[in-house]
Amino acid sequence: MCIIHYSTVKMRHPVILILVVLAAFTVFTSRARAEGTITVVYDDGRAGQGFSSWRLDPESEALYLRANDVALIFKATQFWNASSRKVILGIGRTRFTLTVDTRVVVVDSEPILLRNPIRYDAGFVMIPMEFVLEVAPPFTPSVLDWNPASQTLYVEKVGYNVESIVFSSTANRATATITLTEPLVHHVDSSTPGLIRLKIYGGRVDPAKFESREGRGLFNGVRAEQTERDAYVYFDIKRETARILVEREQDPPRVVVVLEKGELPEIPDPEFADRRQIQIIDRRAQERRDIRIETVVLDPGHGGKDDGKRGSSGLLEKNVNLAVALRTRDILERELGVRVVLTREDDRLLALTRRTEIANETGGDIFVSIHCNSWFSRGAGGFEAYFLSPARTERDREVARAENAADRFATPRNPGAEVSSDIDFILWDMVQNEYINESSHLAELIQKAMNDRLEIRNRGVKQANFSVLQGAQMPAILIEVAFLSNATEESLLTSDDFHRRVANGIVDAVRQFKERYEK
Repeated sequence: MCIIHYSTVKMRHPVILILVVLAAFTVFTSRARAEGTITVVYDDGRAGQGFSSWRLDPESEALYLRANDVALIFKATQFWNASSRKVILGIGRTRFTLTVDTRVVVVDSEPILLRNPIRYDAGFVMIPMEFVLEVAPPFTPSVLDWNPASQTLYVEKVGYNVESIVFSSTANRATATITLTEPLVHHVDSSTPGLIRLKIYGGRVDPAKFESREGRGLFNGVRAEQTERDAYVYFDIKRETARILVEREQDPPRVVVVLEKGELPEIPDPEFADRRQIQIIDRRAQERRDIRIETVVLDPGHGGKDDGKRGSSGLLEKNVNLAVALRTRDILERELGVRVVLTREDDRLLALTRRTEIANETGGDIFVSIHCNSWFSRGAGGFEAYFLSPARTERDREVARAENAADRFATPRNPGAEVSSDIDFILWDMVQNEYINESSHLAELIQKAMNDRLEIRNRGVKQANFSVLQGAQMPAILIEVAFLSNATEESLLTSDDFHRRVANGIVDAVRQFKERYEK
């Protein structure tokens, strides 16, 4: 069950007072007045989140939510076209187009008229609550029950997109077929002996439905885990498993995991099962192409009059990015013998699309864009890697918006177009989708390599719509190596030793990626 509860803001509460003071500095030009706090609790195990409701017109009782929050409530994808002032929400298979300062919502191709217009206030698209309560529900798998007296919304059946698992087996093979409601990207590894970990990006799973300790052929058991962003399915497998084949099918969307039996030695080593390597084959990647890693393109983010983020000591992101890229280039050339292309080798400004063009024009086989992170909370920290795909959380959207905003320096005639339109994204995404499995795999390798070398938080692999990754005709990722807004990590980012460890992490991941795809 999902409960949205409306509670009035009390200014005497110290925590809320701090938030209100911060908001006053952030949105001093806003017409909106915060009316209360909405708490959302979902039935799929996600932690509750707090959202604000807003009143834009003192003479109207209409309440609004920010589009970002509406997207989170419905687990929707979101695209903002600044030039046309449209926000597009994708909820399941339905597409909602909302235009600022109009009352029209286009649901796929059919218009629906709201009683109150969509608004734009202090940098946010504001959507009236009636969209949440009346327009969207018929097109979602959820069941909503609204109690206006208590301002409570009950949402049941939020909707799992990782639906079911079915097993089958023969003497030498065992198959697990996972049915999805939509195509999702996956990553599989067997770094823990006797255990397969299948990560499904953006997956929502009911762990209780997947829990089983019953043996089925080469499978000893299965369990599932739901995190904030992704679903994980863990398979406990028998030691005689020699090969794992993974297939991603499109119609209907499914992930098929096949175990094949191998021969055990006549006199088994007691440590045999723990030491041998299991061969993992992703057939979808194999069917596309053989990838040769001969040219690596490194993209030091920002540059020129675009400083990027700035630390409290004055440390500029653009300089850190370049220092890390130069050191990474030297190690790649020396240890792997690959050709390395830098999108910039000095302090110059480049449009985001030009960076990708350089990668394509120079015949790049891997594209790595290097950045530093920042957040309004000085306690936030760690490293993370992204591949191109619709963002699944508002935090990931915010990171993408911050990096995409760099193009305002390179394209001053169109300063509002900080994020590509949804049409542009779909067209470029069709190109990048050819490499989405490889990109997610490279991101996972880099994240693991960084985790082994950096003594800061591992924030995981994520997905978001980064302009600099759009159109890359190769596996492409973006990494955020640490937070300039965190005093401890800002100090690390000034260190040559930290730069070296980051560079070695990138090189180690490229080495593993190269060995896998060239083998």
